[in-house]
Amino acid sequence: MVVDGRNALTPEQMLASVIEMSTVALGILDADGTFLLSTSYPQLIGVNAFTAFAAHPATLGHLRRVLDGEETEWIDERAGRSYQVKARPIRHDDGALRGAVLVGTVIDAQVALSQQLVASEARLRRIVDSNMVGIMFYDDGTIYEANEAFARLLGYDAADIAAGAVEWTAINPSGFEAQDARAREEVEERGLCTPYEKELLHRDGRRVPVMVGGARFDRSRSAGVAFALDISDAKRRERERDELQAKLLHVQKLESLGVLAGGIAHDFNNLLTAILGGAATALLSLPDDSPARVDIDAVLGAARRAADLTRQLLAYSGKGHFQVKPLDLSRTVKELAVLLETTISRRVQLRLELGSGLPAIAADSSQLQQIIMNLVLNAAEAMGDEVGTVIVATGLQELDAPDVDLHFATEALAPGRYVYLEVHDTGVGMEPHTLAQIFDPFFTTKFTGRGLGLAAVQGIVRAHHGAIRVDSEPRRGSTFKVLFPATTEPALEPAPARAGYRGAGLVLVIDDDTAVRTTLRRMLTHFGFSVLEAENGQEGIDAFRNRAADVVLVVLDVTMPVMGGEEAFRELRAVRADIPVLLSSGHDEIEATRRVTARGFTAFLQKPFAPSDLVAKLEALLPRPA
Repeated sequence: MVVDGRNALTPEQMLASVIEMSTVALGILDADGTFLLSTSYPQLIGVNAFTAFAAHPATLGHLRRVLDGEETEWIDERAGRSYQVKARPIRHDDGALRGAVLVGTVIDAQVALSQQLVASEARLRRIVDSNMVGIMFYDDGTIYEANEAFARLLGYDAADIAAGAVEWTAINPSGFEAQDARAREEVEERGLCTPYEKELLHRDGRRVPVMVGGARFDRSRSAGVAFALDISDAKRRERERDELQAKLLHVQKLESLGVLAGGIAHDFNNLLTAILGGAATALLSLPDDSPARVDIDAVLGAARRAADLTRQLLAYSGKGHFQVKPLDLSRTVKELAVLLETTISRRVQLRLELGSGLPAIAADSSQLQQIIMNLVLNAAEAMGDEVGTVIVATGLQELDAPDVDLHFATEALAPGRYVYLEVHDTGVGMEPHTLAQIFDPFFTTKFTGRGLGLAAVQGIVRAHHGAIRVDSEPRRGSTFKVLFPATTEPALEPAPARAGYRGAGLVLVIDDDTAVRTTLRRMLTHFGFSVLEAENGQEGIDAFRNRAADVVLVVLDVTMPVMGGEEAFRELRAVRADIPVLLSSGHDEIEATRRVTARGFTAFLQKPFAPSDLVAKLEALLPRPA
């Protein structure tokens, strides 16, 4: 074709005409994002794209991706037109990124809407599939789709759910009808419900605590979406917090009752010291054929029973005095067996399963015997009038941290080696509400019980740094297991008692209770001593300074006004370092007594005491006169 040169179009004019009529917009960016070409918007040439589209974050995201070397496409709205934009990076022969080319094709509104819908659905699918919250879609009670989090939460496969094999009724347990009804009412009224707590059934039958919510797609249909967030960990932490709070309240209750019990026992022991000591001393002075001996024996019997009660109170409060030494638990049980067999009903068989060669435990012999007696007698009484068996077993058990957490979480127990005492009965067992109260002081299931036996046992066990656990079910009997820390020291044989005693010399009695001082004076005088009295530590120190050379023994109360027993002890030893001291108290000031007795020449006399108790201490502290 021949074109008249005067009417010919230049290449630039032809290109401009094509671009103007084209439905395709072309843009070229350099590596920094600056427009080198823009066919539809020439004003953008020389402008950085990130500045030009700063108000369009979605477009900026696509521009970043293409300038990072990734192909991308999106729908863009410009000047009333919709463009389907495709972007591809431009690379040099060596592969280095040089820029990007953008090609925008004009599309009609319907196509743009359809493509936006597809993109929106893809975004929604990514959100659902990657969500940590379980999401499921339902219609007429059938779950037809769910994300991986929901399937994993309840133990199903995605294929089971996609096949419509999972019904709402299969995962919705009973017990939440009211909450579910309120949620349905909310959905009916406003299309969605407020999230609430409930449980869903796992495929294996266990219940999974969840927080659920949901919405309907169309109020005229029963199709919708539901969300389920696993709150198992939160519920576990909540239970642990509640259990810890309950334990704290229980400990505070026990501490309060312990303080009360210890205070009552201390004052009561001072009274019993006067009653028991006075009656016993009077009995020593009476001839064998005196008619008064019967009455005094009755007073002594009542006083001893009262003393047993105060010892239980002290044991419960943790303030009982313990003369701790290495003991063989199996031997202690065996020595008590004859007494136990004569005490329990003939319908009950006592069977011993005692371990041999067990490590010794650091324990007080009398307190250990009280534990064994209480547990065995309780076990025997659990039989009622029926024939049954009580099994008493001992052995060695190694506890690691998981064992402690599982079985002794309520006790201050450290992992290690423990010697155990286990008492099992074939009796009636206990209901859970009874089991929860058995260690509470004054709780009893016996008609004539005082409710201090097991409370005292628990107090003694804890004071020995041990622990006690109970397993019981109705009609299946009960098992009490007591753990004592094992010691490396060999068990000691009890020392034989010396027969008879007669003393001489001056004894200084320092006690703030007049009745106790009077009782001690009468006892000591009966055994051949002369007595000097003082009603507090300071008065006792003054008296001792005046007659230090004459005093052969000081009987010192631990708890007194003006100057307490520990301070008075230091002052006594400052005056005369070798003076024997017999400490005495209605309840044990454990730390003070330990610090004092560590210095030697001392012993401890627990109030109330009989003349024989006093003689045993005198024999231990003083040489027998020639």
